[in-house]
Amino acid sequence: MIDRRKFLTFVPIAAATFSGMAGLAPQSAFAKTQTQSVGAIETLMRGHGLLWRAIIVYDVIRDRILKGQETEPSFVLDTASVIRTYLEDFHEKAEEKYIFAPLEKDSAQFSAIQELKVQHGTGYELTRRISNLSKTGKMNAELAGYIDQFQKMYRHHAAYEDTVIFPAFDLMEKRSDMAELTATFRDEEKKVLGHNGFDVFLNQIAHVEKQLGIYELATSTPKLV
Repeated sequence: MIDRRKFLTFVPIAAATFSGMAGLAPQSAFAKTQTQSVGAIETLMRGHGLLWRAIIVYDVIRDRILKGQETEPSFVLDTASVIRTYLEDFHEKAEEKYIFAPLEKDSAQFSAIQELKVQHGTGYELTRRISNLSKTGKMNAELAGYIDQFQKMYRHHAAYEDTVIFPAFDLMEKRSDMAELTATFRDEEKKVLGHNGFDVFLNQIAHVEKQLGIYELATSTPKLV
């Protein structure tokens, strides 16, 4: 078994230094950071973070179904609800209206954007099928198949947007336009989701993670020997 003290010597010194500095930082500095406005692109990438957590939940549920382990349909329904309401009703509509449309007008990443929009529609249909099967309590191979298709597509989808589409948009837009878009996103989010929309859906995913026993970060750390 690896000696923990020896293992920790592999951690870069810079990381240890930063950790020490973070411990010395006044609490008010972190509170101030939390209250600052989230930028437009940061809002979309934060949505992708929520999507990744939903995909992790789906991975666990799919594996349990395929192993014949009992799984509460409510875990699927609660996760699908987050995807439908936050990601489809707000996130994807905002992407198409404020990110995709200007890029299309500028003939930037045009063909990729057409496929991303197809994937938005496909994701909507997969979420509908996943929800409908779960409502009937059919935690079967068909459901596992739809979950597998959803998570495979969206892993690629979100990674492509983060590394290609959003940077392309960021390069194209003026700083003043980005500031205006940040305010627009904030207003759109409030209109669709209410004042604490993101936090509500984040807490909903966290609740499912706790029920599945995967909320703590340590549950994903490999036990190296």
